[in-house]
Amino acid sequence: MAKLKEKIFFICGQDFEQRRLITENIKKTILPVVPGSLLTLIFYAKEIDIKDLQEKISLISFDKNKILIFKDAESIPKAIKDFLLNNITKILSNNYILFETEKDYFVNDRRIAQDKFLSFIFSNSLVFKAGKQAYQISFGDFINSVRSGDLSQALYILARLFETRTTDSEKKALGLQLFGVLVSEVSYLKDSGLRRKYLNYLLKTDRMIKEKGMEPRIAIELFLSRSFLPQAS
Repeated sequence: MAKLKEKIFFICGQDFEQRRLITENIKKTILPVVPGSLLTLIFYAKEIDIKDLQEKISLISFDKNKILIFKDAESIPKAIKDFLLNNITKILSNNYILFETEKDYFVNDRRIAQDKFLSFIFSNSLVFKAGKQAYQISFGDFINSVRSGDLSQALYILARLFETRTTDSEKKALGLQLFGVLVSEVSYLKDSGLRRKYLNYLLKTDRMIKEKGMEPRIAIELFLSRSFLPQAS
């Protein structure tokens, strides 16, 4: 099911701003791996019309890939849930899906086990938590999020760190510092195969910044996503 996790995302938690940031970061990580631009289609659980959904899912656009965002995921009508489950492979052939809810869910949550749809989504998606807790934004927090493999927290902290830098020179300096942190962390990996793979990713990231002029934040986000997503393992 690893390929499903590359195309299905689940964001849960009460922090609206963090959910928004996570959504934007997911879009940014998708863009470099798909041709053209990304078309965002938003569906609200209580307003979804199945015919409208089917038409928009089957919509063919040669210059755009689609990300289907379902708000209030726990309230999606049964008919829609059944349609998504029964057609998930076909839908994902040319779409990404993001489910979002302000409710807090956890791995062993009884509510998930009792709901076939939520159980499937939780098991086959990349899950992000958007809790109320305020992160102490620091390099130490960034390092901890990388070491724990917490992609949503790493991306959130990365965004907040860059928010505190206002000039291009400050952002460039921050990018170099964070790049140094990542090189150091990767260098200490015990798995030689992963160490070589991630060092190669870092080399590509460095070239994107220095040779192609990519913004440091976006380049680092791409590195984190490639490293944390299933295809990097």
